[in-house]
Amino acid sequence: MTDRESLPELPGYVTAKQAAKMLGLSDRRIYQLIEAGRLPAVKAGEHILLSMEAIEQFKPRLTGRPREKTPAWRFARRGSTLRTLSIQVQIRAEQQDRLQLKLWRIKQETMHTFPGTTTRLIMKDDTTPPTITIILVWDPAVLAEDLFQLALRDMEEDLADVLDWKTAIRKTGRLIIGT
Repeated sequence: MTDRESLPELPGYVTAKQAAKMLGLSDRRIYQLIEAGRLPAVKAGEHILLSMEAIEQFKPRLTGRPREKTPAWRFARRGSTLRTLSIQVQIRAEQQDRLQLKLWRIKQETMHTFPGTTTRLIMKDDTTPPTITIILVWDPAVLAEDLFQLALRDMEEDLADVLDWKTAIRKTGRLIIGT
């Protein structure tokens, strides 16, 4: 006999509980958003399912006060040694949904934070084959190169089943100007 809570994986869909984790919201809030029509969902037996597309397109309402002034560009301080790394890597075939779930897990569990980083970005590129770009900016005075490389290897191992690291194009540099 199978567990009533188990549901076979349906490509492109997640349960309300998984959606809550992905969006960083409570289960209750997900159901409120579904009721309000802000998150489209379908019922499959006893389960509520949401499409990955709906989750990716969901835009939370902004809280707090919006910025009145956009920050100006600033040159890096004289003598600044902020380092940059850009990695462009292909997503393995049919693994885009799993990558999204893994990225939400990384966010929820506060994984791969690279202490000493000032910027961490992961972007989905509009390319074929599907590709992501990872951008990291860090201060080597705070995060030594050997520790940075160790943290990077940990992240690569964690994502090896969804990203084809053999296709990775890596570029390193130094920060010149930023906000």
